[in-house]
Amino acid sequence: MTVVRGALGIHLFFSLLMLTALVGCTSGASDLSPEELKQAIEEFNFDEGLPFPDFTPPATLEELDSANKWSDKTVVDPLPHLDEELKDFKPPMTPAEACEIRPKDDADYKKILQSMRIQPSKENPAEQDASWVHHENGDVNSLNPLRMSSVGDFFYVYICGVSATTSTIDLESVGDGRFIKTWEGNEDNTIQKVVIRDDLTWSDGTPITAYDWEFTYKVLLHPKLSVMFPALPSSLDKVKLIKAYDDHTFVIFHEMSSPVNDMKLEFPIVPKHLYESAIAVDPTLTDSDFFLEQEIHPTVGGPYEVTQRDRNQRIVLKRRESFYMKDGKQIQAKPHFAEIRMEIIENPNQALLAMTAGKLDDSQISATKWDTEANTAEFYEKNIKVKHIAWSEGHIAWNTETPYFNDSRTRRAMSHAIDYDAIINGIMKGIHEQANGPFHPSAWFAPQPSLPMYDTDLAKSRELLTEAGWTDSDSDGILDKEIDGKKVAFSFQLMHPAGSPVSEQIARQVSNDLGKLGIKAEPRQFEWTVLQDKARSHNFDALMAGWGAGGDPFSTDNIYGTGAPRNYGQYSNPEVDKLYKLGLAELDREKRAKHYHDIAKILYEDQPYTWLYYRADLYGFNKRMRGYQFSPTGPWFYEPGAFSVWKAQSE
Repeated sequence: MTVVRGALGIHLFFSLLMLTALVGCTSGASDLSPEELKQAIEEFNFDEGLPFPDFTPPATLEELDSANKWSDKTVVDPLPHLDEELKDFKPPMTPAEACEIRPKDDADYKKILQSMRIQPSKENPAEQDASWVHHENGDVNSLNPLRMSSVGDFFYVYICGVSATTSTIDLESVGDGRFIKTWEGNEDNTIQKVVIRDDLTWSDGTPITAYDWEFTYKVLLHPKLSVMFPALPSSLDKVKLIKAYDDHTFVIFHEMSSPVNDMKLEFPIVPKHLYESAIAVDPTLTDSDFFLEQEIHPTVGGPYEVTQRDRNQRIVLKRRESFYMKDGKQIQAKPHFAEIRMEIIENPNQALLAMTAGKLDDSQISATKWDTEANTAEFYEKNIKVKHIAWSEGHIAWNTETPYFNDSRTRRAMSHAIDYDAIINGIMKGIHEQANGPFHPSAWFAPQPSLPMYDTDLAKSRELLTEAGWTDSDSDGILDKEIDGKKVAFSFQLMHPAGSPVSEQIARQVSNDLGKLGIKAEPRQFEWTVLQDKARSHNFDALMAGWGAGGDPFSTDNIYGTGAPRNYGQYSNPEVDKLYKLGLAELDREKRAKHYHDIAKILYEDQPYTWLYYRADLYGFNKRMRGYQFSPTGPWFYEPGAFSVWKAQSE
């Protein structure tokens, strides 16, 4: 289940590595001779998972070029591009003035963000060799970038990893100029050619080559390995092959013409020269000395590398000089921070105390504390608050294969029964917005005009429940229905994640709301790993969770498509399936948008979820922090994102 960042964090188990360390491990590839390693690699057969084994690409680049007409795609070097973008920018006030604002409305938040987006200058110099203390509310599960699944994993990989493409603040795909020189596509966008920079090295000094992309692709799709990679293999759906033609050129071949092909290269790579033999010897990616060492001091290709890891406490990253310097010359923009300390604090109260005391430079703040503990003179002495509406949403998923929720009339009755005012303006203090579906109204793929919000209408709920066959036949105060010859009471569990006060309060509110209709909804909290397992196995009736923002709606097919991997509520509608296929194939953006508008309207009628709210990103920043901006996915996961952040000199 994907994350609503900062609201429902994913803390997947990390015990396997720790257990391995206790019971012993295999020594790995270093014990084998070169001949034995070569044999192990051949026997493992990294080509085994290729989705189109009969596909034969052009043998040479000359043959490829002669058969295709290429068009350039945008490649951006993030920090120089941002400097150019801000060349004539005039902030509404100085950062010092913005730091004195105690924001009361969206206009104040906008002024703060506009004033803080500046980059270092003579007038606003940066502290040299500054340290950034960044807060994460859960540990990084693995320092192997292919195994990322939690928010902490994504931040670590984003800071230390290598990827050919990235997203802009508007969530448009661009080539990442820190790693590639050119990116081209053929006429129908089914073939893309990438030339990488020739001055890139892994942190062990080995050159990064195009063969690392080809190798990583094969690893992610290998049948013996893909189950260990929760987040990445699905992003390569409908990719026929990635082939390296030389050290600096690789080509990605797509099965079909699609506008989302540009997003297929946004995955991190691993070093073939290390991982090929290591995986062949240890396909678990956990047991050998090599992989245990990689969990402490991983080999990376990005701007930062790991110098310290204390599980469940912190990860310390240092600026990698060989990333931006080569042979005594600067080849890249120098990252602003000499060190980034990822401090792991799971308890939100402790995190806020650390933020207030000046021990953190940034932290997400819960809605329940936004106008209380995070609104004191002590907090504002060292910090500033910013708010930005994200495209992430919180919802209740109904298991449509249960006798309770297999009728859309019942599901619509649930949505009309909820007291949204009590949730949005009561529990959430008006900080988040009510939601009306999976797509935020400001997104290009959301219906226009926006669909109306579901309102609280108990009379409508009772009418729909009666139509669906739910009545109180025995006058015991609980609705019931005859199913397969047996009377079934409308009584179910409403599952929600443990450790989230907001989720707990919402679950109680929903339970009270449904109780007014004669429905017994019992709130039950579970640790996230248990909740996730129940979701994947469809072992639930109703489940509170959320999905993170995405830049393109095609990815929601993985949630609402029949039989899709993240379709935990088992929803199925053939028309929705058809529209997703049409949206994936349509190159014209306006025509594509119409398909997703239609999907949103069907989901609105079918209500496989009751969408509760669109989440606001709520952050505190130390007053010395500068350069942060927000995309619909938050402040980090785009370019330049976290790399535009810097620290002003102390007064």
